[in-house]
Amino acid sequence: MAVRDKSETIGRSGLVVLDVAVVHKSSVEIREPRDALTLSRKVNGVSIQLVQDPNFTTLKTAQTIPWGAIRAEGPEGTEVRYRVRTRGDVTGNPEFD
Repeated sequence: MAVRDKSETIGRSGLVVLDVAVVHKSSVEIREPRDALTLSRKVNGVSIQLVQDPNFTTLKTAQTIPWGAIRAEGPEGTEVRYRVRTRGDVTGNPEFD
């Protein structure tokens, strides 16, 4: 159970992995830049799903067997500040406006 604030820079591929979860639920919420990225999830280590909300998404425990990932897509060099919640700290609701 954890709440962590992190930062990553989008590389040349235009993608950055924000969180990888193995058999536990997880959520990612973008702090900056808001409404400027495309979030996607890799569910069950195989299928990729685009997320409707560009600022927030969750992975349920069943979606992380054997693993799941949350990724952001955007322009190269963009710094992404975000919050990751895992296990019992996943609220399922966005915190930031």
